[in-house]
Amino acid sequence: MSSPVKNLPVMQNWDCHACGDCCRIDAVVTDQEKLRIEALDLATDPEVAPKPWFTPANRGAGTWTLTHRPDGGCVFLTSANRCRLHERFGGEVKPFVCHLFPFVLIPAGNHWRVGMRFSCPSVAANRGRPVAEAEKDLARLSRLLEQHVGRSAESAPPPLMRAGQSLSWPDICRVVQVFVEILEDRGDRMERRLRKCLAVARVCDKTRFEDLRGERLTKYLRAVRSAMDAETPREAADLPPPDRLFGAILFRVILAIFARRDRHGHRPSGLRGRLGRVVAGWRFLRGRGRVPRVNEFLSETRFEDVEQRGGAPLEMDETLERYFVVKLNSLQFCGPANFDLPLCAGLESLILTFPMILWMRRALPEMPVVAGTQLAIQLVDDHFGGDPMLGFPHIQYLLSTMAQRGELEKLVAWYCR
Repeated sequence: MSSPVKNLPVMQNWDCHACGDCCRIDAVVTDQEKLRIEALDLATDPEVAPKPWFTPANRGAGTWTLTHRPDGGCVFLTSANRCRLHERFGGEVKPFVCHLFPFVLIPAGNHWRVGMRFSCPSVAANRGRPVAEAEKDLARLSRLLEQHVGRSAESAPPPLMRAGQSLSWPDICRVVQVFVEILEDRGDRMERRLRKCLAVARVCDKTRFEDLRGERLTKYLRAVRSAMDAETPREAADLPPPDRLFGAILFRVILAIFARRDRHGHRPSGLRGRLGRVVAGWRFLRGRGRVPRVNEFLSETRFEDVEQRGGAPLEMDETLERYFVVKLNSLQFCGPANFDLPLCAGLESLILTFPMILWMRRALPEMPVVAGTQLAIQLVDDHFGGDPMLGFPHIQYLLSTMAQRGELEKLVAWYCR
């Protein structure tokens, strides 16, 4: 029997609006899917690009990626932003990854949890029907996923709590639930909720959990939450600014990755090849002068101007809460969904996206606050958990260094001033 789907993101809406954005990513297909598509009568279809339609993804791995047209679109994307496979033969012939997007199904012991790719514009803007109404479709997708990967949710081990410290699936879910409760407490602004999560995670990182299980663990975590609520500074202005080296500079090193949107048809005119990316990375490291146009939405602006623009208006909180609650509740921030990071390290990597989002929103000054926040989330989430660069050991070391020195809290507070 397949594992059920639980913990649907009840605050999230979505419908496909045929923007074609997902048809510009590197979609991985299996040998079986490749053979099925090649057997279709598509060679003379004027809406389909000429062969080759597939490129080897990993040598000897039996997987392929769909190739792209010069404008960045998938070879099967029509001029009307429609999938030609779906138009002519029905949705069942499409690769599984195309069926699943923008949903992410994460194993959680005896069930699958549902995450979302906020790189999809409709997800970021919360456009469409409530995701809760898609429960039957998601159950069908979970069965297809189990067939696709050849295992059920129960076969996946839980993520580590931290290096060398493991908990059972039920206890991992108990820990996550406490963080979700903190994020859903609207008595605080979003930035303080995230700082409280970091404070609880720091205590958890020093806790030995051998004798903490089940309800005893829940009581312990709630006691920690109450203590950290009292200890966490009330206002963002109560925290010192980020350290110039271990806060600001390391933040910009990672920001240079998150700000990019240079694949296929999204490559902006200001970024050309590997040398262009190196030069752009150097400019981010310096943090002075003109901001490189590493995505097509950036206008002409300077690092100094971005830093001087105002903090986080209240109307941003609803969009930010939706993003972080979905990521946390779905377990999309740790384990296999995020480079196999332990829970505490994955939480830190997720919270780092908060100042990244706020920086990007400041770099889009012409846009209304909510629309700019949604676009900033879309740009940042295009990388979170998926960009191989973020999984490199030296990038993980930079993140760990910022977390251990307390710079994440400072960055969260700083970009809200």
